[in-house]
Formats: sequence, C-alpha cells, structure tokens
Amino acid sequence: MDNVGNAMLNVLIIDDDLDIRFGLNRVLTRCSHTVVEAESGKQGLDALAREPFDLVFCDLRFPIGLSGEDTLRAILATHPMVKVVMMSCSMDLTEQQKLTSLGASDAVQKPFFKAQCIETVDKLFQCKERKVA
Repeated sequence: MDNVGNAMLNVLIIDDDLDIRFGLNRVLTRCSHTVVEAESGKQGLDALAREPFDLVFCDLRFPIGLSGEDTLRAILATHPMVKVVMMSCSMDLTEQQKLTSLGASDAVQKPFFKAQCIETVDKLFQCKERKVA
C-alpha cells in the first residue's frame, strides 16, 4: 500500500502487553487509521500473510516464541516495503542502531505518549502536522 499525506494507513500492532496494544490502537484509530492487533510474533506474521499493512509496531521482547528481532527479519524478508517500528521498555542506543541496521524504520522506548506515536507515524509517512483529541 502506498499512503502519504494524511491518508489512512493499515497498521499492525504486535505486542504481548494488552495495555500497549490498547493505547496504540486508540491513538491510531483516532487518527483514522485501521488497526489490527497481534500478541505474538507468529500471530503478527499470520496477520501479514492475510492482508497488507503499511506500518507495523512490533515489541522487541516476547515471553515465548519468536523474538522481536526474529519477527522483524521475517517481516522484512516477505514484506520489504512495510515500515516497522520496534518498541521496547529497555532499549539502549546500541540496540536501536542494530535494529535500524537490520531494516527497522525506527526504534522507540515504551511507553510513549500519544504525541510521540503520532509524530513517529507522520515522520515515516511524511504526513502534514495534525492534532488529535
């Protein structure tokens, strides 16, 4: 999918933390984006196999199954045009640089605020500045 400007995006959130998924979903849907949630790397890859996404927010660490890094690699191997934002509660600069060198579009600390979420999406898709209630 090729969405720019203020167009609606199809977004996948992959995170085992329900609160993170809920918060991101709420912010993104208020920006008129379509959101699908997955609680593991495998579920996220299954969702990507079923439908196209413009953007994926993916946790770096999962308690079981694929790691976030493995999930990132798998996403980019099969969907190289998808923008992937990696998220973690504990991520240092070295880890951020490693993730972007692997192909992540961005790497952000969790939790992050509504404005940071919107800014990240707008930066990746070169959207015009907007305000969300």
